[in-house]
Amino acid sequence: MNRLEALERIESVTREWALVVTCGATAREMATVSRSERHLPLLDSMGLTCAVGLGVALGTTSHVGVVDGDGSLLMGFSILPTLATTRPANLTVVVLDNQQHASADGMASQAAQLDLAVACAGFGFAVDEVADGPALGRALERAVEARELRLVLARIEPGNAEGVPLLLEDPAVLASRFAAALEAPS
Repeated sequence: MNRLEALERIESVTREWALVVTCGATAREMATVSRSERHLPLLDSMGLTCAVGLGVALGTTSHVGVVDGDGSLLMGFSILPTLATTRPANLTVVVLDNQQHASADGMASQAAQLDLAVACAGFGFAVDEVADGPALGRALERAVEARELRLVLARIEPGNAEGVPLLLEDPAVLASRFAAALEAPS
């Protein structure tokens, strides 16, 4: 499964969720799948996706999803103890693991040598490892049913989708739309 296929599956299951999306190619590709106001792409904020998602989850009763990459999660790895101790039941973290910084010319990430699923399980998270779209969809559905913090590690192919335009929207405008969408009755 490539990242675009994974994002399409995530969108099909999480339409009612608030979704915080990591930067770079992931944010651009998600914008080609859906431009929902319930999505907050973190442009130029690598390593902060889980921290922002945690804050959103603590501030709402809606289910919140985080779509992070292996490189971004490793950059912000210090959030994991905080996630492990706060354990918001309305938060699901999806890590798209292609073992590279695809937006940085495919440079290998440390995930090429480390097992992120084992590392995250060491913090006491319920971790589902998946490698295809149907398994990803089932893991996301289980996350909502379980009513507990869960991490879904989706193994994806390296690389970026071709021809995806840059996402050049003002981050402040995106954040304002996202906040308004969370406040609106569903």
